[in-house]
Amino acid sequence: MIYDLVIKNGWIVTHQKTIQGTLVIHNEKIVSILDPEEPVQGKKVLDVTGKYILPGLIDAHVHAGHGEPERETFAHVSRSAAAGGITTILEQPLSNPSTTNEKAYMDKKVAAQAQCHVDFGLWGGLIPGNENDLAVLHQLGGEAYKAFMCRCSNYPMSNDHVLLRGMKKISKLGGMLAVHAENDTMIYDYVDELKEAGQNGIEAYLESHQPYTELEAIERFVFLMKLAPGIKGHIVHMSIPQGAEVIKQAKKQGVDISVETCPQYLALTDEDLLRIGGVAKCDPPVRSKELVEELWKSVLDGTIDIIGSDHSPHPYEKKLGFIEEFDKISEGVTSIQTLLPVMLTEGVHKREMTLNHLVALTSYNVARRFGLLPYKGQLEPGSDADFIVLDLDKEWVCKASDMFYLNQHTPYDKQVFKGKLEGTFVRGHQVYRPHEILNQEGFGRFYPMKMQR
Repeated sequence: MIYDLVIKNGWIVTHQKTIQGTLVIHNEKIVSILDPEEPVQGKKVLDVTGKYILPGLIDAHVHAGHGEPERETFAHVSRSAAAGGITTILEQPLSNPSTTNEKAYMDKKVAAQAQCHVDFGLWGGLIPGNENDLAVLHQLGGEAYKAFMCRCSNYPMSNDHVLLRGMKKISKLGGMLAVHAENDTMIYDYVDELKEAGQNGIEAYLESHQPYTELEAIERFVFLMKLAPGIKGHIVHMSIPQGAEVIKQAKKQGVDISVETCPQYLALTDEDLLRIGGVAKCDPPVRSKELVEELWKSVLDGTIDIIGSDHSPHPYEKKLGFIEEFDKISEGVTSIQTLLPVMLTEGVHKREMTLNHLVALTSYNVARRFGLLPYKGQLEPGSDADFIVLDLDKEWVCKASDMFYLNQHTPYDKQVFKGKLEGTFVRGHQVYRPHEILNQEGFGRFYPMKMQR
């Protein structure tokens, strides 16, 4: 038989092992992984001697700017994903309108299908007053729901009563509730006090978002989960190592909880925020060098389950001004295209993280937790042929002008990264080679979440 695509002589990396072999692809699926010496014919044969073949990354924390085209679009964000080795994005419910009911969900799905260069899924959302919408969102494929424990732009905050009622309903559906965990009153009452004292710069922002404001919310979320038996829980963009200890203990107690952190919390510090300014502002904020190193320990020991980008772009004028009125600068960093370079440079090369662990954090664990196995997240016969080709040791300079974002700014401008993406393949089709997108808008396919009950 002559197969569609054969990838020869690469090092094939899964979450469990690394072997040298031949990847055989047909009809958009992985057919087999063969011994390097075993003969096989392909319509197209690629020799990737010395390179590494990893499953395509899955980014479970993406804001695509739906309804706010000055921020981002599905076209731009999916091109950026492809250029960052990400073959599936799971788009967050925050948008205009947010995906907290059937119409908003379906309208966003139509927009994403028309624009995406990579495959995608869509989150549902929990807000006050949409309890009766949760079941239909689940049926549509949005089995993960996002809630905020603090205020956030146009997305309503959920108090403990809303969270608990939502958890009980979502538990019966078999879904998962994820939260932005920060204590609203601890932060914003302090913000008001600092403003009254004439303090509203970067230092005041960091001062008002103390690690304990995040820790308290994580502890409270775990407490609420215990009151809703069977609920799956998830903490997004955790920035503090103290939270990792809470998660570790909760898992030991049988709580079905997972946790994500982001590259910015592993590569940037409060000193970088002071140096870079608004382009590095995110919420929660980046932390001290000491806390960053402690957080890395929780990544390396397996406490942290997932790395997501929390790609949350804004126009230049909302990121670059108002340094003395830092509360006016929009929160969120552009980060989807640099997720893999940061993890390769800071994790694999600087801290000796194995490529297998990297695959677990960015592919396999994400697919397993969000109900995308067996199609995504692994290099196994029958799975979608989503993979990347990587030159592990090649160094290169990150340039903002090379980003595929609508708003081309990055906190990593002019930084040297180690590990160069040579190609991104979605369902066996090459969608990216360095500096070039190879497919058209609308190629991406929708994948509903199908979590284990």
